[in-house]
Amino acid sequence: MRNPFIYAEPVDGENFADRKRELEELKTEMLSGQNVIIYSPRRFGKSSLVHNTLLELGDKVIPLWIDCYRVLTKKELAEKIASEAIKNWKTRDILESVKKLFRTVTPKISLGENVEVEFSIGEEERAFEESLKLPQRLAEHSKKRVVVVFDEFQEIAELGNQVLKKMRSEFQWHKEVTYVFIGSKQSMMEKIFRSAQSPFYNFGRHLILKKIPLEEFREFIMEKFHSTGISLKDEIADRILELTDGHPYYTQKFCHELWYLGKLKGTLTLNDVDEAFSKLVVESDASYIEIWDSLPLSQKKVLLAIARGEKDLYSTNFLARYEFRSPSPVQYSVGALREKELVHRINGVYEISDPFMRYWLVWRFGGG
Repeated sequence: MRNPFIYAEPVDGENFADRKRELEELKTEMLSGQNVIIYSPRRFGKSSLVHNTLLELGDKVIPLWIDCYRVLTKKELAEKIASEAIKNWKTRDILESVKKLFRTVTPKISLGENVEVEFSIGEEERAFEESLKLPQRLAEHSKKRVVVVFDEFQEIAELGNQVLKKMRSEFQWHKEVTYVFIGSKQSMMEKIFRSAQSPFYNFGRHLILKKIPLEEFREFIMEKFHSTGISLKDEIADRILELTDGHPYYTQKFCHELWYLGKLKGTLTLNDVDEAFSKLVVESDASYIEIWDSLPLSQKKVLLAIARGEKDLYSTNFLARYEFRSPSPVQYSVGALREKELVHRINGVYEISDPFMRYWLVWRFGGG
């Protein structure tokens, strides 16, 4: 029997913890042509949400999924877009597809398990400009709406403002294409899409993905355990969510481990849950020490303070307690910790991104 709790990869179908409202809204936006900007801390399930939305839409749309995380050049970005477009260009003759898709460049096409497009060195600029036109050409050819998903889009900003300008100037004319931009660094995504100086200012609707409502997540957890023959009381599911703070990724990870214990015993107790959680925290000791040792003193102080539940990081009492002379180093440290994705901000409150690390910090250094 397969473990029903899956993490570290996009999940779909029955393995997807319900985000019913967001899923229905996203389906409507995709079909209507409303561009959408989705951001939240890493591992909140953004990619899974979009993936499941596209699955539910089925053949109503043609999806192009562009993973921007490892894109370092315009040429690489052009090749990713082109590869997705030609993969979905439904003709028997690949050469015919190339001629109809590409007007100013002739790429090299590699056929195998995946279709891959490669542009020649020296034609990067033309290739980039050409690739940006492909989603609309594909939509016109197929007579279907094309949905282009840029995953971890904030990485594209590293290629420079001129790249963003060219993308915006082309995309704004694509009437049969919906663009979905996913990002895990909220400050960078807001700079790209909310700053009046940015080419992508007001380019779509903003959807900030929050934690799964606890009641929905609780039902999901209970159903998964019960359907695989493991007895679980309501209070057990509540304790799991209390320990993981309802974080989608870490809740699935913790339940994945608990499931094996549950299969051995047939049930789970509160003591089982607490012991398993402590075990996972202790097992992560070496990796957390490595992260801790890499931080300067000011960031260590702020990280530990957030783990202890400190809310007002700029108050006089806080500055005195943690021996900061002014709010400036605190502000800098918070920014650096967010950039390293060690903390995130939800509803105006800073949290440790990894709930296991939060407990490790308190275990190692005390609750203050």
